[in-house]
Amino acid sequence: MELKSNFSGKSSLEIHKSRTEKFLNEIKLICFQVTQLLLKNEESSLVLSNLAIIVQFFQVTYILFNRQIWPVWMTYEVSRQIHRILGYSLLVPYFEMVSFVGLISIMYTCLGLVLFGYMLVVLLNYRLQTNFSWITEILRGLIKLFLSILYMPMMDLFFSILACTINEKGESVHLLFSETKCWQGTHIVHGIVSIFGIIIFYLFCITFALIYYEPRYIPQNPSSKKNGRFLVIFLTYELIMIICYTFMVGKQDDYIFIFILAIGSFLVFWIMHVENPHNNKHIAKAWSVLAAVNMWGVIILCFAKFLEGQLFFGTIYAWLFGLPFMIAAVLKADKLNYELLLTNLNKVSDPQDVLNLTDYLIKLYKAEDSDSQLMIDGFLEIHRATCAKEDCYLKQKRSNNQRILKSFFKDLTLSERDVDILMVLGQVYFNQIKRFPNNINLRIRYSLFLFDLMKQRQQALNELLQAELQYPSFDYEFIIYRYKQIIEIEMNMAQSENTNEKLDVVTEIAFQNNMRQFQNKIERATLMHMDFWSQLQEESPDLGKMNEIGSKINLVILQVEDLWNRMQKMTQNLPKAMRLYAKFIIEVLQDKEFGEQLLDKSKKLQQQIIKQRNQSMLSILNNDDLCYESNATIIVSTAPEKFAQIINLNLSCCNLFGFVKSEMINRKINIFMPSIYSKFHDAYFDRFMQTNDNRLINRERLVFIKQKSNYILPCFLTLKLIQSLDDSLQLGAQFRPLKQFKPTCHLIVGANEVIDSLSASCISFLNIDYKSISNGRLMLTDIFPNFDQSKELYLTKSGGPLIYKYREQQLNNKNSKDENVDCEIQFICYMNELVNNTNGELIGYVVRLEINGNEKSMMQDLNVHHHYQGGLSLQFKFNPRANSYCGEFLAELNSQRVDQTIIWDQGDLSSMISSNQPEIHNNNVDQKNLMRVDNIDQKKGQIDYGEGIVIVRLFENKIQEINDPEVISDEENEDRVSVFQRNQNEDFKGQGQEEVNEKNNIFRSRKQLSQIINNYQIPKVITKVNWTANILTIILVVLSFTDFFIIYEQYDDIYNTIVLVRDQNQRNAELQTLTTSIQNLLMLNMDVWEFQSAKEQEAYEILWKDKLNQSISNVDSLNKELMLTEVSLSDAIIDMMNSDVVSMKSSEGISEMFDLSQAIQQLLSKSLIIRDKPISNIRLDDIDVNFVLFNSLNSLVYQLRAFSTLYANELRVKSENNKDTFLLILSISAAALGVGLFIMIMAIVSVNKTVEEMLVIFIDIPDKIIKYLFNRAEGFLSNLQVGEDDELISEMDDIEKENQNELNKQLRAKRKRKKYKNSNKEQRNFTLGILIIILLAQGYFILNYQQSKSFLTDLSQMIPEINATARAESFYRFVDISERSLFLNRNQTIMNQDAYEIVKNNINGLYSLDSSIHQEHSQNVEITSQIYLDSYRQVFMEQPCTIISNFLNEITEQECQLFSDGAVYQGMAVGIARYFENLRYIMTIYDQFWGNPNVNFTYLARGFGKFRNITKDSDNVRNYILNLNNFNQTIESREMQDTYNRGAFRFLVSQMIQGISQDMENHKTQMLGFFIVFEGLIFIVYFFLWLPLVAKFTKDIWRTRSMLLMIPLSVIQNIKSIKSYIKMNIQINDVEV
Repeated sequence: MELKSNFSGKSSLEIHKSRTEKFLNEIKLICFQVTQLLLKNEESSLVLSNLAIIVQFFQVTYILFNRQIWPVWMTYEVSRQIHRILGYSLLVPYFEMVSFVGLISIMYTCLGLVLFGYMLVVLLNYRLQTNFSWITEILRGLIKLFLSILYMPMMDLFFSILACTINEKGESVHLLFSETKCWQGTHIVHGIVSIFGIIIFYLFCITFALIYYEPRYIPQNPSSKKNGRFLVIFLTYELIMIICYTFMVGKQDDYIFIFILAIGSFLVFWIMHVENPHNNKHIAKAWSVLAAVNMWGVIILCFAKFLEGQLFFGTIYAWLFGLPFMIAAVLKADKLNYELLLTNLNKVSDPQDVLNLTDYLIKLYKAEDSDSQLMIDGFLEIHRATCAKEDCYLKQKRSNNQRILKSFFKDLTLSERDVDILMVLGQVYFNQIKRFPNNINLRIRYSLFLFDLMKQRQQALNELLQAELQYPSFDYEFIIYRYKQIIEIEMNMAQSENTNEKLDVVTEIAFQNNMRQFQNKIERATLMHMDFWSQLQEESPDLGKMNEIGSKINLVILQVEDLWNRMQKMTQNLPKAMRLYAKFIIEVLQDKEFGEQLLDKSKKLQQQIIKQRNQSMLSILNNDDLCYESNATIIVSTAPEKFAQIINLNLSCCNLFGFVKSEMINRKINIFMPSIYSKFHDAYFDRFMQTNDNRLINRERLVFIKQKSNYILPCFLTLKLIQSLDDSLQLGAQFRPLKQFKPTCHLIVGANEVIDSLSASCISFLNIDYKSISNGRLMLTDIFPNFDQSKELYLTKSGGPLIYKYREQQLNNKNSKDENVDCEIQFICYMNELVNNTNGELIGYVVRLEINGNEKSMMQDLNVHHHYQGGLSLQFKFNPRANSYCGEFLAELNSQRVDQTIIWDQGDLSSMISSNQPEIHNNNVDQKNLMRVDNIDQKKGQIDYGEGIVIVRLFENKIQEINDPEVISDEENEDRVSVFQRNQNEDFKGQGQEEVNEKNNIFRSRKQLSQIINNYQIPKVITKVNWTANILTIILVVLSFTDFFIIYEQYDDIYNTIVLVRDQNQRNAELQTLTTSIQNLLMLNMDVWEFQSAKEQEAYEILWKDKLNQSISNVDSLNKELMLTEVSLSDAIIDMMNSDVVSMKSSEGISEMFDLSQAIQQLLSKSLIIRDKPISNIRLDDIDVNFVLFNSLNSLVYQLRAFSTLYANELRVKSENNKDTFLLILSISAAALGVGLFIMIMAIVSVNKTVEEMLVIFIDIPDKIIKYLFNRAEGFLSNLQVGEDDELISEMDDIEKENQNELNKQLRAKRKRKKYKNSNKEQRNFTLGILIIILLAQGYFILNYQQSKSFLTDLSQMIPEINATARAESFYRFVDISERSLFLNRNQTIMNQDAYEIVKNNINGLYSLDSSIHQEHSQNVEITSQIYLDSYRQVFMEQPCTIISNFLNEITEQECQLFSDGAVYQGMAVGIARYFENLRYIMTIYDQFWGNPNVNFTYLARGFGKFRNITKDSDNVRNYILNLNNFNQTIESREMQDTYNRGAFRFLVSQMIQGISQDMENHKTQMLGFFIVFEGLIFIVYFFLWLPLVAKFTKDIWRTRSMLLMIPLSVIQNIKSIKSYIKMNIQINDVEV
């Protein structure tokens, strides 16, 4: 069977909330809890607070001199210095002179600081119960820094990353670091991170700015202020200003910036200076100075922008000059808000005016100086004159008959002025809240006033509860949350310290509310227990449902215990609640020992209360029965602080008086009397209290009440003494309307016969209403002119006749009708004197007019009477104590019924809701109870002929009852005894001494067992899970950092290696250029070149010596970079660098071995010598020239090429090896995450298994015992709902005795454990969630690996093209110098081989190299960067003249276009082809000239050259060959090599490296973005998902463990499996189990 409970543990509003709302509420609760802890015992330093404001002053002033606006001041020298000085109050100026990397580093540091703040908030939230004071102090200091001196610097730092401008080239570059391009490469990631930092930092700051302050007026506390919204506005103003000067970088934006600045500064000035939210005068002055100086600066800035240079000069000096005067003026000014004291509270329309007035009055009250006291006196006089309320405190105080007010303040040092101002403030708050009931701030201020100054905690709490119902904003909600807890704690402490004192009235009402909630929670808990036991009776119990119901049971039991503890702190005299709680513990919680102790204690308390009540009270009306009382009843306080005030009333009273409950509560009773009575009631009441005159107690007398319509009504009044639960004394007044059977009207007149009050029936009888007498001018003789003639007759008991004649001019209400046809009514007048009993003075008369009994009048009388009876209605009222309905005819005097009041509303409404729901939903339960009882009664009257006869069967060699639903097979439950058997039987005595000893430990009492089970230590399985998660998180963080930085380092290493390949080949090219320069100088000396003049020859010499010098310098710098590089190189390269591998031939012809660096240095030293020689000494036979020309073309070239090959191989190896490194990291991460996943799943399974094992224990309980427990809970609930709270004795005792034998048999028998199921899907969901997180983490590493592998694979494919392009320049140059060397001296070897063969091979090699470059490029088109693709296309396929001319700056574009008949202009592919043709042509002519002195030179030259006798001898062959250098083809090839080949290939290499660098930076940017996101996810998952999950696991285990206490102790003692589990699995240190 399954019992559906009406209580789910959550309100319907909570159930229907979306997940987003629940998440936001959880975040809000975290903020509230942490902030409350931070504000607890906080001690703010006034000095540090003022220093922080001074720093903020410099920061705000920097806005007027920021990096964009300071030139507006025109006086550049001064404004620049001020800008520089004020800039040091921020962070950016310290790093803008360092580097962009430094700026990024400090930005990430600040972001980490913000995340650290979030981390501390989360950590502190889940460690609220532990002592982590250092976390509190760190977070408190961090919040104060963020809200003051660090806010603007950090915001400015975050925005500085986004500060960009447009340079001359039209590119978007960083404003501070122009070499950094905006929104390219890693700047994209840094920009996104900075935007993220801005958002989370701003949210952090405004959240705590709204709630981190003290709202009470405590002038000594620097953090005391009206609200936190002012600080939010100031922080937002700073944010907007930073945005403006970050993005408004143009001069045209100055006007917009100044306009926004002016609006913001005025707003700050208004809120900080005019409204002045701070309560500490020093802090308030500091903020006023800041706001005023800022406003002063903005005004002067406007003058500087619009009038500087036109009407004014040097406005900045005016600002500096006025600065001290402005500060002094603000410091000296003392604002006295006289206008606030003149506020007319009767006409105020804005609640903010009320708040301003009350705040200022509290400030004056706290000041305690003579001026403040004088201003308070003035306000009190003004208020006394302007207050229009009848119960105005100051007016009642001056009344002659006003009772002398006894001080209700515990502080007896308060003066009369202090009491007056506090009482007036209380009335102002109270009256204005009725005018503005929806103003939350006004209610909160009233609550703080009641709590702080009036010391009325319960009323303050009620005001907070009322404000909470009106959907307050975030900051107000926190104030309500915080002070609700503070007030409740103080109330409990005060009550616990004064247990013997009487409860105040408001606390008593709160106690009654708690009592109703207490009863409702008990009823809910009982229903849930029934639901649990019914679920356990199923054939296959669902552990998931059992766990869910158990969690709800735990929650509601905690609520019951909390309410019980709260009521105990209020008072110890609570026998009724104690009796109910005791029966609940016995019948439902099965703790008979503790329940009986409470029962005994409740009986003693009840006897004591009855004894005291009989001694001190004459008549008692229980306040608890007030709401069920049919008669109109009012409870009036006798306490000094609430003298003669209404503290409670019922709805019948509201109907009688015509008011709503909130309009009467806490008002003096004399307000609801006719004014002639109210003047003397205080004195009468005071005399009654002093003399203890009880003659009128419990005696009915006729009085008049004043209804809301201002008409009087005669009623019978009965006074009773009322005693609250704490023995406090109040007066109860019960009113019974006078039943009149004749048409009657009443008038109350003064001693001078002026009508003071009248009844509503006077409208129809006398045609006068309340307005007619409101001016106090209408006398009795005006209506009855002959009244004085028969006055003595009217004063007699029998009265006398009185005739009323209708006159239209007397009517004030034109709508009234005269029902008498003859316009005359005859009355019988009765008149009674009203005398002041104090002095015997006559104060007035009561006049009663009844229509005379003649025929016509009697008909009218009957008509009126029938009409009156027609107004009666039959009304029913339910009496829960008698469980019956009572009906009577009542007059519907007022149809308004109000369910909510200021004090009584929560308990009353909650009582109706909580008490009605169970009655509706538990009808089935009641019917079942009745049916069960009927069945039992029927069975008692019948003869059971089958008693003692059982059917048995043989099963497993044992005889068992066939009707037993449980099969015998469980070996662990042998020799059990009944849980209900008090004396041990012989079988139990036969057990060993071991089991007897076990019963002497924790199982001997439920209290000790409860201490063991409810010991809230962290379970070991949770500790293991937590450690596993921590280790896994650390591994993930370490792996991610390792992966990221290794990839970064490898990429940098690869890029530097590419640069080394370029430098190595460029060094080769420069060395060969050096050889070219010496060859040209040598040929110049040999007169090979043709010049027109000596001047041209001299210019040529200078040109090539300069080029020689430049080549020497380039080679030297490149050699140093290659030798001193920090790039990791292979052992082969290092060994070759350190080995003597270059053979250098000296001038003596001796060859010596040197390492590469030494060989190059020797070459450079010789070249320097040649450079300094005169041209005439540069000859072939010169030893230095010969050294350079020979060694540069032989062994050195060979080794240089070998080094280039090694560097290219190094690049290839690094690209391939790094793939293996990344694969290794991926494997480690996969292994770690796989192991972590396995361990986490095992840990979660262990947690769920632990919970399941504890739930399975319940399966071992026999069904009949479960049924017994269900029946006891059901019986308790039935008695509770019937209302038999004095006889809540379970009816299951008889059933228990009848079924005793069967229950004993169940425990002795062996049973098979029932099958069970578990519908709990949390384990699967948690496992799936962890699996997803692990897969995401592994996906990050896989993504990094795939991206890195793809990039390195593409780079490996590009290495041949990189190598070929980088080597092209040096190889082309080597071909050129080899050809020249061949022309100069064919016998000189090149690369230690025949020169001619080398030259021929080089020309063939040029073709191969060129085709290789084009072939590799075509293969790499898909993977090459767009930069290099465009450059390659422009150089080879389009015209390269623009590029070469701009890149080299040695030729013009026009010269390039005309060179080689425009071949180069058509693209280097055409130019290089022509270059190859020229080389082949020259070598063809060389072949014709060599060894053939008789060849026809002119014929072979074909006009491309002319013969000159260069050698000045007859050696024609040598002359022919030397003249080849002047052929047009040779000159064109030489120029092609010197300029166009060199420029084109160097440009291509640089663009290729730039493209690779860009691709690498893009990949790094992606990696950085993924890395930041991954680390952020780890942070979020750990602190916002995992920590709450661990807390949930821990609470689940604690909660499930505490469910074991649902099992009766005797059952635990006698079921071995349950006892063994507790012994084995719930081990507590220092406790024997």
